[in-house]
Amino acid sequence: MATSSSFALLISIAVVLILIRKVNIGVALFIGSAILAYLTFGFDGFIIMLKALANLQTIEIVVIVILAFTLGYSMEYFGMLKKVAGGLSDSFGAYSFLLIPLLIGLLPMPGGALISAVMLGPLVEMYSLSPEKATLLNYWFRHVWVTFWPLYPSVIIGAAVVNVNYFYFASATFPISVFALLAGLTLTKGMERRLRISRDILDSLANLYPIAILLVFSVLLKNDLLFSLMIAITAVALHKRAKFGDFVNIFKKTIDKKIILLVFAVMVYKSVIETSGAAESLFADISLEFPAPVAAFLLTLLVGFATGIEMSYSSIALPLLTSFTGSGVIVAENLMLVIAAGYLGVMLSPMHLCYVLTAEYFGTEIGKTYKQLLAIAGITATLVWAMYLVV
Repeated sequence: MATSSSFALLISIAVVLILIRKVNIGVALFIGSAILAYLTFGFDGFIIMLKALANLQTIEIVVIVILAFTLGYSMEYFGMLKKVAGGLSDSFGAYSFLLIPLLIGLLPMPGGALISAVMLGPLVEMYSLSPEKATLLNYWFRHVWVTFWPLYPSVIIGAAVVNVNYFYFASATFPISVFALLAGLTLTKGMERRLRISRDILDSLANLYPIAILLVFSVLLKNDLLFSLMIAITAVALHKRAKFGDFVNIFKKTIDKKIILLVFAVMVYKSVIETSGAAESLFADISLEFPAPVAAFLLTLLVGFATGIEMSYSSIALPLLTSFTGSGVIVAENLMLVIAAGYLGVMLSPMHLCYVLTAEYFGTEIGKTYKQLLAIAGITATLVWAMYLVV
């Protein structure tokens, strides 16, 4: 090879991070893949890319991502999420600022924090919450599930990259969500504590039955996520007597060409990196300067921060670190550390769409909330590192 695989990978990463500012991340990853493929394999590298595009695992992941968004938008379209929000507000008062984003966060949608922000809007004045606190509560608790919930594309892609099923991936990464939840509770200081369970609360929460179906089939019964999603969507369609036109409107939001392109691009990039052995080579070089855990954490944190996109750390950084996290058989604490770093990087990024939209909706500046956001992220990182070092 005319170029070492480690150096070729660095060039491709640099190109991807530069292009992300100007083009869709999926396009940037395809270009990065092509550069890495050519520098390490010459024109034969493009054959590796084509084989990855046609791979059945790639196509299945694309379908799963589409169905995950379909379920979320179906529940929004049929008014199920609005009923849940109303019931929580009546029963839990100001603590709805935690519960509504938490529940909406179970359904990943691009810029989804805006949906929960709109639901919380009327409550801001009612409970005299500052725009800054409302922004932080909605933004942080909307994303607590991101590191392990099976509907998130970052989880779907991450599990595919390290070549394990969802259950093994989630068992390694769910502690991050626990730590994020605990850190976020520091925001509740000074909030009105009121609990008055409404008689209608059970009727409201009953609208979350598609999530229960998903949990039973995918987690408890350990069915394939694709099958579980189809069951949940079918249940909503039958319950709401959905017409063809309803799903036409839902799919207009669901079929996000940018996200579909990204999934294809991620799987191609992963394939080229694995075939070239570039990831192992680069990580070995970085580890000469830093201890391996620190190197992995910093690399993933920077990728997440630089992009502000949740799928970035599982699509750009994670494929580089499979020698650290394991592939096929994972090192749970190492995978937790890497995913936590990516998650925190994205949450701290001023380019995170949900952060920008939430701040804009509540009428505050990002700068006014950043110091407290940094503190919450710091608590989360401290708890993650403590667990890593103890385990």
